[in-house]
Amino acid sequence: MEAIEVLQRPLPTRESDRDWDLFAPFWEATREGKLKVQQCTVTKKKVWPPRFVSPYSPGADLVWVPIEGKGKVYTYNISYRSFLSYFKDKVPYALVVVELDEGVRMLGNAVGMDLDRIHCGMEIEATFEKVNEDITLVNWKPVERGQE
Repeated sequence: MEAIEVLQRPLPTRESDRDWDLFAPFWEATREGKLKVQQCTVTKKKVWPPRFVSPYSPGADLVWVPIEGKGKVYTYNISYRSFLSYFKDKVPYALVVVELDEGVRMLGNAVGMDLDRIHCGMEIEATFEKVNEDITLVNWKPVERGQE
């Protein structure tokens, strides 16, 4: 009997992600089209990914705060091969690490752009992709400029 490969998108779930509860405020914000990260209550420095203890002041509380979601491409990778079935029809695609204006870096898919035009230092902003009731992914697109 031949095995049938399922083209399922790899996503975190409550069952598979041991840190689901730690990330819960992030997922709640993304469902509303917003970004939140933690902030150290002593140093006021932003923290990403979320943690239980501040890396800047051990013993300090961490609180969730909203951020704007704009920054610059710190680095990127364009994938031309798919290692998971789900991505077979999606190559090439780009992953970007964005250095946000608030000082943290986030990883995500680049969308809405010609992949040949991605470069380090490119201005980029968050955009949101609702996948299901629990997950709204953060993707990154070029900053839209108003008419000057």
